[in-house]
Amino acid sequence: MADLSRDLIERHWTLANKREWNEFSELLSDDLKYELPQTREYAESGAAYLEMFRTWPGEWRATIRMLVCESQQAVCVIEFAVGVEVMTGISVFGIKDGRINQVTDYWPAPYEPPPRMTPLLKRRAQ
Repeated sequence: MADLSRDLIERHWTLANKREWNEFSELLSDDLKYELPQTREYAESGAAYLEMFRTWPGEWRATIRMLVCESQQAVCVIEFAVGVEVMTGISVFGIKDGRINQVTDYWPAPYEPPPRMTPLLKRRAQ
């Protein structure tokens, strides 16, 4: 079953990159729930999720860097490039009846850590 989930998520990114929206829409549940915690944005249908991709500004491309799958869920780390800007995205997918029914996207960004009170936590050089 994990192989079916892997195929579904790989196909998701392949079709999105190719802008093949009719085929892309077939991967999505009508009642798909999408969440973006950092910006508090959300969508409540597969059509809305597709529209987000279809209208994303700029010439973008997603490249899978890691994909971990179970039968009804998957976690995918992508490199998302828009022009010269490259970001890391982490998507948690829910899968039901062979279609994507839930997506939560996280976009981690580097930040300066606060002062630490312990010398046991170290920081790597850049």
